[in-house]
Order: sequence, then C-alpha cells, then structure tokens
Amino acid sequence: MSREQKKPGDAFWAGVFDAALGQEAEKHIAEQQAALSANPNDPRPCFHLGLLYHMQGKTAAAIEMFERALALDPDFALAHQHLGQIYAVQGDYARARAHAREAAARGHAALQEMLDRYPPAGGPRD
Repeated sequence: MSREQKKPGDAFWAGVFDAALGQEAEKHIAEQQAALSANPNDPRPCFHLGLLYHMQGKTAAAIEMFERALALDPDFALAHQHLGQIYAVQGDYARARAHAREAAARGHAALQEMLDRYPPAGGPRD
C-alpha cells in the first residue's frame, strides 16, 4: 500500500490524535492564562497564548494576544513577526510589512525577507 493510500481506521486515529493535541493545547492555554493572571505585566504569556490560539485557528484571539504582548513590550520581536505573518495571510500587506519592519529592526528579519522575496501578485498591496 502506498503512503498516500488510506488504511481502515486512519480516520479513527486521526480523531484520537486531534483530540489528544486539543487537550494538550487546552492544558497549555490554562497554564498561560494562570501565568498572565499572576503577572499581568508580563508579555510572554500573552505571546504564548497568541501562539496557542493561532494554532487552534482562533485568529482574532491570537491577534488580540499578540497586540497585548506588544502593548506590554513594544520591542517583542517575535510578537511583531507572528502578528505580521497573520496579517500577510489575511492579505493585509500594509500591516504585515509594518510588523515585519519592526521585527527586522529587532533582529528577526525572516518575515521581512519573505515579503520582499514573494510580493503579492500584482505588486505590493500596501
């Protein structure tokens, strides 16, 4: 059987793994929420919640957490980078580039390089 062919039970196991990962993510979300409650001025739990929410497909919640991390620490390069990635996927290239520039100025140039290398079809939309 080739690697691409589905075997009986694949859907079952995919569901089991998805449920396990979901439970693990919920555990980490609870941990980060507790850390944020304990120290509301620490941007790291906000950033980690942003990552977890983004992983779950909760984009609005992820954006909110990344923005909160940046409100607490405007120099948080990875928060700029991840927020810029979300905006790029959404087609908001002006915001994506703004956050890419901020991240690059703080030593994380990967998003800036990607946006420069792969401009949107028809040229920049920002």
